[in-house]
Amino acid sequence: MTPIPSLEPNRSGMTETRVFPSRFFLFILVAFFSLLTAGSSLEAQEKRKLRHILVANEQVANKLLAAAEAGTDFKAMARRYSLDVGTKILGGDLDWVSPGQMEPQFSKAAFDIAEEGGFATCKTRYGWHVIQLLEIRGATPKPEEGKPAETDSDDASAEKPTETDDTARVPVPIDPLADRNEDLAWEVNFSDRTYSPGEEVKFTIRVTNKTDKDLQIIDPKLWPLGMIVRYQFGQMNMPINFPGEASEEKFKGETIAPGAVVQRSYTMADYLGSNPEWPIVRVIWRGDILFNRIAELGIDTAFIADADRVKSRWRYYRSTEANYNLLPPITQEQRWFLCLFSNGRVWIELDGDVSNELREWTVSKVRDGSWDKLNLEVKPEAGIFFGTVDKGKATGIPMQKVGASKGKAQTLSRGDFLAFPTKLSDGTMGYGKRFGIVLNGEHPSFRDSVKIGTMVLEEGEPLIRIVTRHNSKQPVQLTLALAWPESLLPERTAKSIAGEANKDERASTPQDSPSESSEGKPKVVLAPEGKKPKGITKPQIPEPVSNPVVKKPQPIKPQANKQQEKQPTSPLQPLPTVFMETDNGSFLIRLYEDDAPNTVAHFIHLVESGFYDGKTFHRLVKTGSNRGFIQGGSPDGTSAGVLDYTIKDEPSKNRRVIPFSLVMARHHTKPNSASSQFFIAFDHLAYLDGKYTVFGEIINGQKSAARLTEGSQIEKVTVRNKRNRDYTFEKFDQKQ
Repeated sequence: MTPIPSLEPNRSGMTETRVFPSRFFLFILVAFFSLLTAGSSLEAQEKRKLRHILVANEQVANKLLAAAEAGTDFKAMARRYSLDVGTKILGGDLDWVSPGQMEPQFSKAAFDIAEEGGFATCKTRYGWHVIQLLEIRGATPKPEEGKPAETDSDDASAEKPTETDDTARVPVPIDPLADRNEDLAWEVNFSDRTYSPGEEVKFTIRVTNKTDKDLQIIDPKLWPLGMIVRYQFGQMNMPINFPGEASEEKFKGETIAPGAVVQRSYTMADYLGSNPEWPIVRVIWRGDILFNRIAELGIDTAFIADADRVKSRWRYYRSTEANYNLLPPITQEQRWFLCLFSNGRVWIELDGDVSNELREWTVSKVRDGSWDKLNLEVKPEAGIFFGTVDKGKATGIPMQKVGASKGKAQTLSRGDFLAFPTKLSDGTMGYGKRFGIVLNGEHPSFRDSVKIGTMVLEEGEPLIRIVTRHNSKQPVQLTLALAWPESLLPERTAKSIAGEANKDERASTPQDSPSESSEGKPKVVLAPEGKKPKGITKPQIPEPVSNPVVKKPQPIKPQANKQQEKQPTSPLQPLPTVFMETDNGSFLIRLYEDDAPNTVAHFIHLVESGFYDGKTFHRLVKTGSNRGFIQGGSPDGTSAGVLDYTIKDEPSKNRRVIPFSLVMARHHTKPNSASSQFFIAFDHLAYLDGKYTVFGEIINGQKSAARLTEGSQIEKVTVRNKRNRDYTFEKFDQKQ
């Protein structure tokens, strides 16, 4: 029988290899690998514990580096400035890192830091990094006095440090490309670039033997376990499952001939438990991750001949990154945003007043990659322009469908996003092949354009940097473009966009406006649904008016049992988050206020009152191949514990009980019996979908949550952020 989370009483209770730069030491390295078959261990090899801060440009990186070297708290700076949402909340913590595990430039910079406590900067494809070295382990120790130093070879010509030689404590410089083993080339590919919600996502993993001899490969059924699945600007690593009881299956080894290719197809939902609900999904495959998960699942590797040697070789295999879009249909009511990557990020909201045909065309072309790697034409006195190529076919949306006329007068300002007319294949004029961002709205270059959007956020001053590169005769390119519906905007981005909108509202408010609170802090005013915020880069100062009439805001009258009507919130406000610290680790929880407002208000009330501090997880349930859930939050530490009231269920078709969801526990035969108890799902519990209230999800620290056991204690829970409203909640009326 499938276990039900209930309030009823319940009695049941990398390894790493050091890389040497010289050919002599390369010979030693080969000899060292050959010793693996005799059971030697790689556990003593060097790893480094690191923190980092990701920023958009070198100038900011250098300022943060100077502050770090002057003693400023690195963790605090990471939480404030880092663009890496996955590590930002952790103070930039990357944990233990091995040579070659990160980007090559990052690995080289990190492993070139001479001593613990040191810092470095570097540039990767993601931006500029400030790196802090916390600790080194596995490095060759300095020999004890009176004892000869140990070496990796018996060759007498190998240099041996003496008791006065301190070089043994200085890490050997790392060649970040030297740890790539490419005799087997791995690829991950998706059958389509774009999928609709609910559509089955298919992918293939392909391996090619690039050598002139037979090589061993392990059972392809296990290959997907090596995937790292990440969301763009969102959740960093999704848990990968095996479809079935892996420890009970029989696997086999195979050989692949020289030059041969082996390819297998899979369905994403089989390994994620469900399809991700996020617009941009990024996937990379790594051999070390594969073997780590094989060990975690308890799979018997007896089918692999010489498993230790295979593991040491496969740990360096990796694929290039693959990605796909998972986006809802484009409707007139939904707000849509473009993210353009070029020397930083430009976020543009598409104008809701533009024809839906042109919006849908624009988003579809972004989604199919037509805007990636386009050269930018820069006219500093006018704007930044680019055009797409459609393999000789000048397709687009006819002018009459857009509702625009040539030469139509329009008022433009910096940051407006425009479409320009081009000739279509049938000889008529239309839009959808050439676009531009306004720098100077008065320039005549925009006379025949139509405004289709507005820049609402810049990250890293991209427009200034694009013009600067152009002026210095450096090439500039639109490297990547992404499309996002408002409902799936990353929290940090939504918060930043909302903040910029507020800034404009305040900039255009007279000084004596009552929008200033009694403490002198401006109230938050967000752009309402279907409206776009004003240009954000340089707020326009309103023209002086005589005797301005300022309307005083009307007080909001409280309405009993009408919480959401009482205090409506803008959908651009980020969802609340709470941070839970336990004796098994900590994790960050996003609360789904839009789907379960009363439950979230009740949970935040309990958190802020300190109710959960000191409580335990009292019930862990798993059956067969299902990893089940863990339950906690009881007032008395049992499944029967309740408060003196309950709250109403708020199940939603938008929220399923997927891995690392937070769900309210209740009596399985009595609706609206939820109180303070909740459970964390470790698997897709489909039998609870649409019946139980899913009110949150762990978005960082999933490994810590996965370690929770019966008796694990909640040490402290704190609210990290919440919306600008009063979090009152309603108790369930038992008379209903």
